[in-house]
Amino acid sequence: MEMSIKSRNEFIVGLKRFAVFVMTLAIVFVMTDISGIKASAAASGKVAVPKLASEKTYESTYTHPYNKQIDTIVLHWGKTSGANRYQVYVKGGKYKNWTRYCTTTNNSVTVKKLSRATGYSFKVRAVNKNNVYSSFSPVQTIHTARMNYDKAGWEAMCRIVYHEVGRINDNMWDKPIVYVADCVVNRYVSAKYCNDPLWTPFYKNYNNIQSIIYQSGGFMSDYGLSRDGCNYKNVADKCKIAVWGAVYGTTSYKGIKNDYNVYYWCNRSYYTNSNKIAYSFKIPWGYFSIWRTYWG
Repeated sequence: MEMSIKSRNEFIVGLKRFAVFVMTLAIVFVMTDISGIKASAAASGKVAVPKLASEKTYESTYTHPYNKQIDTIVLHWGKTSGANRYQVYVKGGKYKNWTRYCTTTNNSVTVKKLSRATGYSFKVRAVNKNNVYSSFSPVQTIHTARMNYDKAGWEAMCRIVYHEVGRINDNMWDKPIVYVADCVVNRYVSAKYCNDPLWTPFYKNYNNIQSIIYQSGGFMSDYGLSRDGCNYKNVADKCKIAVWGAVYGTTSYKGIKNDYNVYYWCNRSYYTNSNKIAYSFKIPWGYFSIWRTYWG
């Protein structure tokens, strides 16, 4: 029995309505799914960028642990919201390109087996439990030291520099302070790490920099420095900054470049042409009690 024209038209209209309903339902499902995906992605992507803590220099083992300064750097950063772990990357020395050094759940890491007197760049990023990564932190560059030392060694270097510039804080002594620091450090580095034929035999019987300064006869004793008012508590900050620059191979005090090829200083009031002498100056005490000049 054939369908009447009226019935057929009604069937077609009903079919179209059904199709519209199905399509509307499908769109609702799709939009709901997309919204869910977006919500899920938003939830899983909430991981903040970590920030590396600033390097701490002298009078601290926060970044540079004692007697490990030539090959070890300690990094710190604040824990970040949503982080499950952190990835630390390094570049410098044997790491020619950015290399993942480690993944850790801590907010600090000790980077070991580095090269002496070398600059290293670091960056860190956070990862959450859904393996969503934060952006990298700003890059931080830190240098390993030219030599190892402990607290007593650091204080000995600063004390002898302070003494040798006459405990003077006037700006005219800025360059001598840097160059004396260079001389003190250069001697030890040449003997300990460079097998220098001049300094190695002379210092071979001393285990650390403070023993050389206090006991070798080439500098001054602990007693003598104390007698002259050169206890560490009296050392000017500019001397500490200059010693830091000499130890870490970084120009640190007023942009005065360190000289890593000088080993002596003297108090002559006349010019000396030895390239091994950092400078010559007339010390501002004694019968003249005046500043003369120096050659750097």
